[in-house]
Amino acid sequence: MIRARYAAVRTLLATGLAGAAVLAPSAPAYALPAAPDPAPSVAQGACLPPPTGTDGEIPWAQRQLAPERVWDLTRGAGITVAVLDSGVDGQSPQIKGRVQRGVDTTGSGGPGDRDCLGHGTFVAGIIAAGSAEGAGFAGMAPEAQILPIKITNTPEDGPIPALAEGIREAVDGGARVINISAGTATDDPGVKSAVEYAIERDVLIVAAAPNDSGDSVDAYPAAYPGVLAVGAIDATGARAGFSQDGATVSLVAPGVDVVSIGPGGPGQWRGSGTSYATPFVAGTAALVRAYRPNLTVEQVRHRLQATADFPAATLPDQGVGWGVVNPLAAVSTVLPEEGLAGNAVPRAQPARAPESAFSHPVAPMLTFAVATLVVVATMAALLAVLGPVGHRRRWAPAREAVTEDQQPPAKTS
Repeated sequence: MIRARYAAVRTLLATGLAGAAVLAPSAPAYALPAAPDPAPSVAQGACLPPPTGTDGEIPWAQRQLAPERVWDLTRGAGITVAVLDSGVDGQSPQIKGRVQRGVDTTGSGGPGDRDCLGHGTFVAGIIAAGSAEGAGFAGMAPEAQILPIKITNTPEDGPIPALAEGIREAVDGGARVINISAGTATDDPGVKSAVEYAIERDVLIVAAAPNDSGDSVDAYPAAYPGVLAVGAIDATGARAGFSQDGATVSLVAPGVDVVSIGPGGPGQWRGSGTSYATPFVAGTAALVRAYRPNLTVEQVRHRLQATADFPAATLPDQGVGWGVVNPLAAVSTVLPEEGLAGNAVPRAQPARAPESAFSHPVAPMLTFAVATLVVVATMAALLAVLGPVGHRRRWAPAREAVTEDQQPPAKTS
């Protein structure tokens, strides 16, 4: 079973959003916003109702990460992000038109673009929600596509094989980034094999670190090599009290009082958990992969860590890994170690020349010899013609001409 190993994730799935509160309807600009109402519980077999309010203020997480600074460079177009979760409501207004049909790996059949619980829709909104009139909230990569992979139909647990199959379905479905805001305490061979399958095919997996800061048990797939494990910070920049520390944490992102969309919108919810920190990193990865398509999965992972806002500590830090993800730096920073692969604009590959008749190993030597003879003969001819002229004009090796005002020297007739 995909045991909700971290307590807050269990709450997230049980209520739709952990510690969630329905946002009050937007108030006039001069008025203070009303206190949010408690979110309704989602019982077994029940669905999360549509959100009832829209917040016109830009959420703190969005202000801190400022993805709009990247949008002149890229908005994530051309990149598909798979969301392995409770499904994604493809009709939710801020992501409508960019949610694919997806698949359901729980065995119940059907597509992945339906979401009763609301958890997956909330996650997908953080990744790719577009702007909406009257709403301050928008996602990290608002032109990215979402591939919904439903791996659970219940608020509590889901079968581990559904997680493993979901990863493979995401890879085969064309995802370049996979967001997994769930996990299991079981080091399952099937899940591990699926993670390796993704990495071998150049797909980045971003997974939530546990939500229990007092529990040192690893959660998978976050603990597997090659996976970016994401913890949570609050509005002060401190590690959230529920976010587990440990060697597996790669990066952190906002995870307290996070705003996103729900099924059946318009409107937004508010929630907390590492589940909601994870899609901030996945959305940033989508921006990087869109702007720098030549980078490998290893280079994208390295870039996200190398450009993070790191703490004054030995890195990686046990609590925050390499630091807080920084979308602008992740997309725009020039990293010398990447070489030409870091170019933002893909270079056209030259057409392959037809196979030469000189396929024998000696052919390059012969070609070089012929070229050398041609150059020597050409130089000899030039010297024969120009040599006397040079002698008459008293040519000498060129020297740099220096003038008082550092302007180029005037030409002589």
